[in-house]
Amino acid sequence: MPLHAALRATGDGIGCHYRLRAEIGLGIEPLATLGLVKPIRQRIPTCTEHACPLRDGCRFARIFAEGLAGRSGKKYRLAPLGEGVLRDPAIARQIDAATRELPLARRIFAVLRDAGAPLTIFALNAALLDQSLAALATDGDPGESGFGRGELAGLLTLLGALGALAYDGYQVALPSAGQNETTAQAAD
Repeated sequence: MPLHAALRATGDGIGCHYRLRAEIGLGIEPLATLGLVKPIRQRIPTCTEHACPLRDGCRFARIFAEGLAGRSGKKYRLAPLGEGVLRDPAIARQIDAATRELPLARRIFAVLRDAGAPLTIFALNAALLDQSLAALATDGDPGESGFGRGELAGLLTLLGALGALAYDGYQVALPSAGQNETTAQAAD
């Protein structure tokens, strides 16, 4: 399961956003939102300071080696809750439920229900962006409706892995009832 693979993708206790994206299709954002990882914002380790299988050929290693802007929050450590997910299936099920209740996840489900059919990621993004712009026009603040492309992509990947959505990297749909039950049973 991508969630477990993401939580295990730490070398010497340090994980990297770029490795998660390359290997699993997730970013740090949804994992941090769920309290599973703690992004490192100060004293950010270089890639040579932890065991990353990508470090020798990673095009992003320079950002960390040279201390360039944009590295804050791109490395992380597991939070106690993330360690708990790896040890206890009951905690993993609670995280599954919490993921489905994230504000952006609820908005994704609503857009898909309203559409009544699968949407491309572009159509979904446009519908969500329209909601954000409407909230911004109403009170000058997008509030919970604001999101980034990476956040959306990571959450779609995670929701797909949890069986909450059918997602193939291009098209998004609510799962059929039988598919959702099968995926839930496989996760147990």
